[in-house]
Formats: sequence, C-alpha cells, structure tokens
Amino acid sequence: MYLCENENAYRRRNSGNLEIEMSEITLRNRKPKRKIGKWIAIILGIIIVLVVAAFLYFRYAEKPVTNAETEALDRISGQVDLKTTDQFYLYNGPKEVYYVLTGKNSKNKNIIVWVPKKKSDKVYVKFASDGITEQQARDKVTKEKKPKKISHVNLGMEKETPIWEVAYLDKNDKLNYFDINFETGEWYREIENL
Repeated sequence: MYLCENENAYRRRNSGNLEIEMSEITLRNRKPKRKIGKWIAIILGIIIVLVVAAFLYFRYAEKPVTNAETEALDRISGQVDLKTTDQFYLYNGPKEVYYVLTGKNSKNKNIIVWVPKKKSDKVYVKFASDGITEQQARDKVTKEKKPKKISHVNLGMEKETPIWEVAYLDKNDKLNYFDINFETGEWYREIENL
C-alpha cells in the first residue's frame, strides 16, 4: 500500500510536471512571437526616424535657395512688374552670382528678371520671347555635344550678357559647361573636362 501511495504520488507529481512542462513549451512557443513583434516595432521606429531625418536634411539643404529667392523678390519689389513667379534659378558664375526669376507681368507677358547678388549691380529684365527657351538650349547642346546626360540648365548672366548655362556629362563621365547666349542662341563659352 505504501508503494502504491508513493507510486500514485509519483504519478501525480509527474503529471503535474507534465502540465508544467506543457505550459513551459507553450510559453516557449509564444516567446518568439513577442520577439518578432519587438523587432517589427524597432524596425518601424528606425524607418520613422530615418524618414524624419531625411525630411529635415532636405528642408535644411533647400533653405539657402529659398532665402536667395526671397532676397531677389524683396530687391525687385516695387521696381519690376513681376506679378507671378514660375521658376527660380541660382546662377553661380566664375565671378558673379545672379538670382534669376521667370514669371508673368501685369499684362500677362512672360518675363525674366536677372537680379545680381551685389546690390550695387544693375537688375536686368527681358521678355522671354526675346531669347531662346530652355528646351532650345538643351536641344543645341544635345545636337552639338551629344552628352551622356544633361545635369542641369540654368539661366545666368556673364558680363552683362544673359546666358543659358547647360551642365552635362560627356561619354567619359567628365563634367562640362556649355553657355549659350540667351538672345542669339549662339555659343558663348565652354568649360570642358572638369
């Protein structure tokens, strides 16, 4: 009888251990789900931080251009008949910096305004129809230079001559600048193999 009681007690203990072991197995199986949830939360947190950081970086990087546009608009306010602004170009020439605004005047005519960074220099205003378009400047460079890629096209001013500055990569991945006279559409200056 003693053995039977011990045997029953042993079985009860073992069946209890079995229940404990089964619940431990169940808990062990649930732990990875919690770990996966934690990893998903961590990854989402990192993605959110990176998106916010990228947004702030680009906003900060864009600020000097926005400030330059505001400065140009303030300088011509009350002097130039520019009612709406379509585009802004920042031209960093070899010796001169110009802010260039395109838009419409009060008569709904397309105009271009070249505002020098130096406040002592003259502001230039021309009708867009007085010169070639950005697309015509691109086409000229594409036809004559056969670039691998055109990086950018900016309006600028050199020695009181309005220009289109076309930056492009040649077949050897060298940076080149091809400046075209805005009014005549002729070559103005070329800087190659930078």
